[in-house]
Amino acid sequence: MGSLFPRSYAGEQDLEKMRNLLIAGRRANNGTYYVHTGDLNWWLFYPPLEFDLWQFISVWDDPQDPGKLMGWALLSPSWSAYDVYVQPELRGSPEAEGMYLYAEEQLTALARSRNQAKIYRLWVAQGDGIYSDHLLRCGFKNSGENVLYMTRLLDEPIPVPVLPEGFEVRPMTGEQDAPARAAAQYGAYESEAPFEKYLQRYLNFMRSPVYDASRDMVTACPDGRISSFCIVWTDSGNQVGLVEPVGTHPEFRGKGLGKAIVIAGLRQLQAQGMHTAILCTSEDNLPAVKLYESVGFSVTDKHLTFVRPVE
Repeated sequence: MGSLFPRSYAGEQDLEKMRNLLIAGRRANNGTYYVHTGDLNWWLFYPPLEFDLWQFISVWDDPQDPGKLMGWALLSPSWSAYDVYVQPELRGSPEAEGMYLYAEEQLTALARSRNQAKIYRLWVAQGDGIYSDHLLRCGFKNSGENVLYMTRLLDEPIPVPVLPEGFEVRPMTGEQDAPARAAAQYGAYESEAPFEKYLQRYLNFMRSPVYDASRDMVTACPDGRISSFCIVWTDSGNQVGLVEPVGTHPEFRGKGLGKAIVIAGLRQLQAQGMHTAILCTSEDNLPAVKLYESVGFSVTDKHLTFVRPVE
């Protein structure tokens, strides 16, 4: 195959190739974890306002096939983290090693310029000895910040969500819903950003090419406020649906609304022909784990975070 050389992201065609690589990786199921295409869409089209993430993407072309990437990398300055995904047939190869090292060097330089003390690699499957060994050889250590990977089959009928009186489940209806939708997520994630900035970030996402209001599900209160929410994403190539993000505003917790919105999302994914639903949550977020188990999810893997000091 010869040497592979990185280049900068060049537009929509590259993005589609990045998605196709993730789909191929998930289909291969070779022990390396590939994020869902919905994760990539969320990262790129709901970024922090202060960063243009597109300038932090590198891609490696397939010298034999102009319609295919051999790998891609994304640096996330606000997290001091990076992601690298390579074609599944490159697992354990010198070419993959070269891509990993390139991304690590690029992020180290970026972190150093921003006076960040550490860099991170997230989403490493617990059983991926090949990639874990690479990280350990390169001075990374497991941070202990584990994420549970949970799955649920969609092969049986899913009940209609049960709601308190006066509440309803519905999709977003447009930008008129944006302030209430942003407020629900703002509260659920306990954001400390100015709300006006948070709202603008959500509006930017709603105006992006990946946004589909019919997949942005909410529970609405009798007074019109949005109490819980979830977005569902589909990977038709693997028939896997992702539920992310999901949350309930603290004022409305304990009413079964989190359970109701996840069930609504599962019904949406089932109607769109998905066979499996997936989501991730922090290992120490016991209320979330309990909620997801109550609607049929179970833990099927654990994803590790690795960290290395910037020297």
